[in-house]
Amino acid sequence: TIGIFITQQLCECAVCMACSCCSTLINASLAQASRFGHILVVIAVFVLAIILGQSYPNDINNYNSYTKVNLTSNCNGDYLDECIYRQLIYRASFSLVLVFSCLAICSYGFEYINRSFWIMKFGAGISIFIGFWWVDNNFFSTWANIARFLSFFWLLVQSLLMLDFCHDLHDIIMGADTENNSLTQISYLILALGGFTAAVVGLVYLFLDYTGCGIGMFFTILTLVMGVVTTGISMLDVVGKGVLTPSLMFAYSVFICWYSLLSNPMESCNPTANSNYGSQLGAIIVISVVSLVILMYCVANGTKILNIFNPEGEGVMQSYITNPHSSNAELNAVLTGESTAAVTTQQPGAASSTTANSAGVVGANGVEDVPKSSGTPQERSFFHVMMVLVSCYACMVLTSWGKTNGAPVGTGGQNTLSNESMWLIIISQWVFLLLYLRVLQVSYMNREIN
Repeated sequence: TIGIFITQQLCECAVCMACSCCSTLINASLAQASRFGHILVVIAVFVLAIILGQSYPNDINNYNSYTKVNLTSNCNGDYLDECIYRQLIYRASFSLVLVFSCLAICSYGFEYINRSFWIMKFGAGISIFIGFWWVDNNFFSTWANIARFLSFFWLLVQSLLMLDFCHDLHDIIMGADTENNSLTQISYLILALGGFTAAVVGLVYLFLDYTGCGIGMFFTILTLVMGVVTTGISMLDVVGKGVLTPSLMFAYSVFICWYSLLSNPMESCNPTANSNYGSQLGAIIVISVVSLVILMYCVANGTKILNIFNPEGEGVMQSYITNPHSSNAELNAVLTGESTAAVTTQQPGAASSTTANSAGVVGANGVEDVPKSSGTPQERSFFHVMMVLVSCYACMVLTSWGKTNGAPVGTGGQNTLSNESMWLIIISQWVFLLLYLRVLQVSYMNREIN
C-alpha cells in the first residue's frame, strides 16, 4: 500500500514537472499545459496496453485472481496473441472514452477539474482499463466497430487541419516581407517539389503493388486525377493559390489512398492482406507520427482550429499574423455563435463589473478572459470531445483497423469489417478533396470580387 501511494505521488510529480517544463520551454499558457497533460493520460494508458499485449499476452490471459481473465473468446485459434493484444487496445480505448466523456461534462462547469486531479485522471484511466479485463470480448468487439465509425470523424478533422496548414503555409511564405526575396522563392519551390516528389513516388508504389484488382485501380486513378485537377486549378491566375498547397495535398491524398488499401482483404490489391505485420507496421508508425504532430497542433491552438470548418475564413496560423492578440472571448464567440465584432470592438477598460472566481475573471459578456485560466468552458469541453475521437482513432491505428478476432484482413472471414475500414478511410479522402475544391472556388470568387 505504501509503495502504491509513493508511486502515485511520483507520477503526479512527474506529470507536473513535465507540464511545467513544456510550459517554460515553449511559453505555453495554462490551457496549453493542461491539454498536454491530458494527452499524457492517453499515451500512458495506450502504452500500458501495448506493453502488456505485446510482451505478456498469455500472462494477462491466465490471470486467476478473483476470477479468471479470458481474452481469447471468439478469437481465431491461429492468432491468439494478436487477438489478446487487440482486445487490450479496445479496452484501453473504451476506458479513455469514458474518462474524457466525464471530463467534457464536468470541466464545462468546473475549471478546477480541468487543470487538477491528475492522480485521479491517470488512476481512473488505468484502473478502468484493468477492470475491463474481466468483461467479455463480445462487448469490446462491438465497441471496436463503433470506434471504427467514430474514427472517420477524426480522419476528417485531421485532413481539414492538413488543408488549413498547407494553405496558411502558402499565404505566409508568399506574403512574407523579406529582404532576400529570392531565398523565399527558392524555399517555396523546394517544399512544393518535395510534395510532388512524394506524391509521384507514392503513386508508382501504388500502381506496382496495389492495383491488381478493380477497386485498387479505381482508388489510385481517382487520386491521380484529383491531384492533377486541384494542382491545375490552384495554379490558375484567377485562383492564385500557387503550387505548394496542391503539392502537399497531393502527397497526403496518395498516402490516404495507400492507407485505405491496407484494409483491402484481397491480396491482389493488398500484398500484406494475409499478414498482421509488414507494411501495416510501417503505416502504424507513419500515421502515428502524423497524428501526434496534428494533435500537438490542436494543443497549441485550442479552439482556433475551429477555423477549419469555415472555408471562407482565415486559417489557424494566418490568424496569429492578422490578429496575434486574439483573446479567449473571440474564441468563445466562435463556439457560441456570438458576434465576434461585438467582442473585438469592446474597449479594454470599458467592461462593467467583473467577478473573480476559481476559473478566472468573468466580464460583462460572461466570458473568462484571464491568462491563468485553462480555457473557456466551451474550449475545455471541445478539447475533451476531441480526445474522445482521438481515443477511438488510436484504437484503430494500433490495431491496423483489423479484425476483432486477431486474424489478418484477408484471413479468417469477417471481410465486411475490412471493407468497412477501407471505405471509411477513402471516403474521408473524398470529403476533404471536395472541401479543397470548395476552398479553391471561394478563392476564385474573392479574387473576382476584388
